[in-house]
Amino acid sequence: MKRTVRLLTAVLLALVLAGCGVPTGGGPEAIAASDVPYGLLTPPSTSPAPSSSPAQEDRPRVYLVGPDDVLAPSGRDVQGTGLRERLDDLLGQLADGPTAGERDDELTTALPPGLRLSVAAVDEGTVTIDLTGPAEAPSGEQTRLAVGQIVLTATSLPQARAVLLTRDGEPLEAPLPTGELTTEPLTAADYEALLTGPPS
Repeated sequence: MKRTVRLLTAVLLALVLAGCGVPTGGGPEAIAASDVPYGLLTPPSTSPAPSSSPAQEDRPRVYLVGPDDVLAPSGRDVQGTGLRERLDDLLGQLADGPTAGERDDELTTALPPGLRLSVAAVDEGTVTIDLTGPAEAPSGEQTRLAVGQIVLTATSLPQARAVLLTRDGEPLEAPLPTGELTTEPLTAADYEALLTGPPS
């Protein structure tokens, strides 16, 4: 009797498995491509891997005087759409001097109090900046630092490639880091020497 029950159970199990479509033997069979559901044969699309370091935003900068009379950049947000508007805003921030946080970082300015900087003209990447305000200008190394601040700040905007300085509308002889005076357009490269400290 027990043998009959076991045999009957085995037969029923075989019928159930066959009805579910579970193969009871044999090797794998190839399936025609036309029988494969749409999209399963297409390799998954891969998106490019994210960069290991996010792109740095090239923000406009004002250049301030740090310890050892080295010029140091500080990123600023500017208003305006055109170069002239953005530059006027940036130069206004430079003339205002360092913020409280920048003063905490021991940053100062060589520009005299009350000095106003305004964009007088823009000609194919050369910007004319007019200085108005106190008659007393800094002297010696402070003059070179002040001019370096203006030139490096202005040229931190990509469209401004060179700077001409005027004083109340008249051409101004500007000192290079070497002390030589020039009325030629000034570039950031002219003042790179002020971005590093004196040799020890």
